[in-house]
Amino acid sequence: MSVAVLFVHGITEIGGAERELLVMLDRLPQCGYRPVVVCQDRGPLVVELERRGIETRMAPMPPWRKFFAYLNRPAAVRALHDVIAAVRPALIHVNDIWWVPQTLRAVAGLPAVPIVAHVRQEIEPPKVRRYELEQAGLVFPVSRQIQRSLESGGVRPERLQTLYSGLDMTRVMDQKSGLDARRRFGIPAEAPVLGTVANLFERKGYEVMVEALPTIVNASPAVHYLIVGSGDTAYEARLKAMVEVLGLESLVHFAGFQESVFPCLAAMDLYVHPALMEGFGIAVLEAMAMRKPVVATATGGLPEIVQEGETGMLVPPGDADALAKAVSSLLQDPARCRRFGEAGRARVAAHFTVEAMMDGLVSGYESLLGREVPAVPL
Repeated sequence: MSVAVLFVHGITEIGGAERELLVMLDRLPQCGYRPVVVCQDRGPLVVELERRGIETRMAPMPPWRKFFAYLNRPAAVRALHDVIAAVRPALIHVNDIWWVPQTLRAVAGLPAVPIVAHVRQEIEPPKVRRYELEQAGLVFPVSRQIQRSLESGGVRPERLQTLYSGLDMTRVMDQKSGLDARRRFGIPAEAPVLGTVANLFERKGYEVMVEALPTIVNASPAVHYLIVGSGDTAYEARLKAMVEVLGLESLVHFAGFQESVFPCLAAMDLYVHPALMEGFGIAVLEAMAMRKPVVATATGGLPEIVQEGETGMLVPPGDADALAKAVSSLLQDPARCRRFGEAGRARVAAHFTVEAMMDGLVSGYESLLGREVPAVPL
C-alpha cells in the first residue's frame, strides 16, 4: 500500500519550482508514495495536476508575514488543518518557506506527522527563524549556499540535506534550430537569439538585462531577446515600458507562459540568467541540457551549476555593464559557445539528473519515517 505525502504549494503559476514539483509527483508513485497537493486557488498548476490525475485539495495560503493578511491567518490555518485531517498523510512536504508557519500551526491537535521544508531561494539567516524552519523535521535546501545560510540561522545540521534539482534527460529536446519558435515570435531565422526562462518577478533581474541590451545591440545589431515566463503583471508592464523607451520593441519578445520551454530554448543561441536572487536555477539546467552556453549571475546556487570558463560565464548580480560585456564577448565567439554548450550538457548528465534528485528525496523521506518504503514494480 502506498504512503500518502501531502505537498503544500501556494503558487498557481508554473515556473521552475512547479515544473520540478510535477516531475517529483510523476515519479513518487513508483517509489511507493501517493502524492496529494494542496493549493490555494485554481490556476495553470492545478489544471496540470488534474490533467495528470494527481489528487488536489484547496486551502487559502495568505502571505504569512504581510500585515494585511494577519486577519486571514486563523481561517487559513483551520482550512489546512481540515485538509490534513482528511488526507491523513504520513508526512507533509512544504514546497517553499512561505507556507511553513501555517503548516506548523495546522498540524496542531492532529496525530504527529513529520514536516519537510523545501527551501528554493536564497535566505538570510535572520529569516530562518521568522519562517520557523528550525522546527521542520527535515529541510531540503536546493544548494550548498542555502544550506550554509540555514545552518547560520539555527537549523541543526542533522536536519539538513541539500537536494539539487534534476532533469529527466530522456525528455530534454535535442533540437538544433528552433525555427518553429522563431517563426511563432517573428524572429528571423538567422538572427542571434538571447533568451531567459523565468517567471516575471523583480528578483529575476529582467530589468538588468533590458538595461544591458542597448550595449549588446550596438555590438550585434541583429540580436533578438526572447523572454519566456509570466507572473507579476505590473512588473511585466514596467519591463515593456523600458523596452519601448529604449526603442527595442522589434527585438524583445515576451512569450508568456509556455507549457514546454524546450522549443523556446531551442531557438536561443545564448541563454542569459540575470537573476538578482536565485536559490538554484532549474531553467539554467534546462538550457545547459539543450547545449546552450550560459551567462548567469554569481548569486545563490548558480555558481554550483555554471562552471566559470567551462560551461558559461558568471557576472555580479545587478551589473548591467558586466552582463553586456559577457554576452557580447560570447556572441563574437561561436567556437567558445559550442564548447560551453557541450560541456554544459555533460555536466547536467553527470550531476543533475532526476534519478539523483529522487534518490535524495526518497532517502530523506525514509529517514523521517524511520523505515524503507517499498518501491512499486513498474
